[in-house]
Amino acid sequence: MVTDIPVAESGRRRYARHAVLAVLYVIVCGVMVAPICNLTHLASASHGGDSRLIIWTLAWDNHVWLDRLPSLFDANIFYPATNALAYSEHLLGISFFTLPVYALTRNPVLAYNLVWLLSFLLSAFAAHALVWRHTRDHLAATMAGLVFAFCFYRMHQGHGHLHVIWAFLIPFSLLTLERWVVTLSWRWLAVFVVIVTLQALSSWYQAVLIFVADAFFMLWLLLAEQAVPKTRVMRLVLQAAAGAIVALAIVAPFAKHYGVLAAVTPREAFSNAADPAAYVVPPENTVAGQWLVAHGVKGPRWIWGEQTVFLGWTALALAIVGAAGSFRPADSGARRLRFFVVLAMIAIILSAGPLTSEVAGNVWGWSPFGLLVRIPGLSLFRAPARFTVLTTLAIAVLAAAGCATLHARFGRLGRLLTVAAMVTFLVESRVVNFPGGGQPVMPIPDVYKRLASLPPGPVVSLPDYAGTPVAFDEANYELFSTAHWHPIANGYSREEPRGFRALMDRLKTFPAPSSLNAMRETGIRYVVVRAATDPLQTGTSGPSNEVRLVGHFDNDFLFEVLPR
Repeated sequence: MVTDIPVAESGRRRYARHAVLAVLYVIVCGVMVAPICNLTHLASASHGGDSRLIIWTLAWDNHVWLDRLPSLFDANIFYPATNALAYSEHLLGISFFTLPVYALTRNPVLAYNLVWLLSFLLSAFAAHALVWRHTRDHLAATMAGLVFAFCFYRMHQGHGHLHVIWAFLIPFSLLTLERWVVTLSWRWLAVFVVIVTLQALSSWYQAVLIFVADAFFMLWLLLAEQAVPKTRVMRLVLQAAAGAIVALAIVAPFAKHYGVLAAVTPREAFSNAADPAAYVVPPENTVAGQWLVAHGVKGPRWIWGEQTVFLGWTALALAIVGAAGSFRPADSGARRLRFFVVLAMIAIILSAGPLTSEVAGNVWGWSPFGLLVRIPGLSLFRAPARFTVLTTLAIAVLAAAGCATLHARFGRLGRLLTVAAMVTFLVESRVVNFPGGGQPVMPIPDVYKRLASLPPGPVVSLPDYAGTPVAFDEANYELFSTAHWHPIANGYSREEPRGFRALMDRLKTFPAPSSLNAMRETGIRYVVVRAATDPLQTGTSGPSNEVRLVGHFDNDFLFEVLPR
């Protein structure tokens, strides 16, 4: 690795190179996401469960901005609960990217899908820029872009966890942090603060990840590289304090709402932690994993688990080459490269979660993860395996350094080896036989569009799925609510408000008198029943003057609960 400033490149040549890279990453993105994305129906296709929860969340954020609602957190789900958005991520930092599409189309699915695809491309460019800064080798930097953006871990999280794969700002934060520390420029500090704040508002997971990455990089610059002369330390401290105050002032008003969530327990964290085998054993839904399963090997894991963190043999092998090169004393960039060796080790240790003794007592002990979650606010980090986001970044940089080493030692042959490694890595990482299938097309049913034309009033949709093995289907009702934005009693989030399950147990007996009483008590005005037959014809309904049929759309019935 090198850190010298490059010789200026002509503008035309630079733009041509960027265009080629953009086309390359777009093509690779299309190939890699094809098994899990319905590229021909981006306006109406989506995965269920968490994907639809995120689609609704982003749409709600956009709705608040565009229609000037008074409160972001008093979302329209879990009626009559208040502060409903706090039971899951607010994703505000991501919603800014969906806002232009949503403002033009009012289509939450299209806005989500376009930004979801954008997350892969931005991650590739961010890792590419980070490596280019230190190697001046575009081919090696391309390897980093591919590894960070398209490793299997990102593929398996990507189908439903946009907030986990939305990590492209972390590489950019490392770049701007270095520029600020070296120059102590207020301008670079401002850019760094904007990046960190935007990432922190994207997801609490991302807030923790960028905090860990930047904190350790700051220590590395100050202690290992001594990037700031002693005469300028006080200026650094003052600027850092100013930046921290601004960032906290922006984030704190949003973070304060999340006191309603329960802190992670050692048992929960242990169940969502990674182990060494997870990084090296191909999952079931890879080419290698399919071969292992076909030959009776029990090691491959399913695609849905948090513990599936496979990074690819090719990337790991190249990363070992890059890590070995970091110990060459003659290499001026070796010391910086060692930081990514340290970052990989830190991320792997944190991803292992709590110690066995902590799990047995369900009390935090002295594991690194246990110490981390004792920091105020960080106790909501439920899945230690998600520190793999930092591992993938470190491995991407080290793999690129390994490629650069091959180029320096073997010339054209080394570059051919890098191209072959790229193809091999993508084959290793591509999803095969995805159990969820491609994104199913799910247009919003007409019954919910009809609600948009009716006077405002809370809605409940039946059947209710809360507390069942398919509780994630409640997210469908959240998505459907984007057609009318009336309050809905249904909801699906990380946690549920107190009393939600008890209320739904009463409402789901509709049209029984107890259900109608509960609806009047809570103010629910409309009932959508998704059934083959009219529930009022079952003989269990109350007097005909209690409920009015508003509309019948295929297998959907819309009723209005009348006042007594």
